[in-house]
Amino acid sequence: MQIGDRLKELRKKKNIKMPAIAKATGISKENLYKWEKGTKPSDFALYNKLVEFLDKVESTPDYVFEEPKANNGKQIEQAAQPLFTGIYLTTDEDALPLADGKAPGITTLNDKPMLVGWRIDAPVIGYFDCVIAVIGDSMEPKFKSGSWIALKKLRFTKILNGGYYYYIVDKNLQGLLRRVQPSAENNSIILIAENNQYPEIVRKMEDVLAIFSVEAVIMK
Repeated sequence: MQIGDRLKELRKKKNIKMPAIAKATGISKENLYKWEKGTKPSDFALYNKLVEFLDKVESTPDYVFEEPKANNGKQIEQAAQPLFTGIYLTTDEDALPLADGKAPGITTLNDKPMLVGWRIDAPVIGYFDCVIAVIGDSMEPKFKSGSWIALKKLRFTKILNGGYYYYIVDKNLQGLLRRVQPSAENNSIILIAENNQYPEIVRKMEDVLAIFSVEAVIMK
């Protein structure tokens, strides 16, 4: 089956809108619509991204994408969802839905430090707390400035996988996306940038407020 036919069939079967696919894959809506109509992709990397997305969604149960329906068969009108979500950094309280007007970033609410990120609906990624933008070139080329990362707060910060990517927030309310390695210093970690112009940073765990695992990257 051609890639355009697969895309069309999947959208119909799973009831997924094209903007959602564009956001999940990083492929423009214009390209996706062209491919669905029969134009062959010219960018092999983008083609592979779409194939990977289709493979994941096709293997996902249909009920994941079903919208709630009333008993009489009519679709229930859902209230507009908050654009942002707030994750407390120093406590295990539930994430807090936030209305438009609360800017993403690290802030405080009720004297508690909080990471505010975007809420998006992306079942294929799995469970995550929020999405934030990558800023700066310290993690290029792995994470390009302007792309997005889906984050999940770790409950047990002492269990880290060396060489994996995490988003670390310290006591100065500074957030860093870095590759993490154990340090020779007791109870410390090394934060490594992909861009070698940025030096390694050592952080004592006692100076870290929260650590988030990077669940997915959404390219712009």
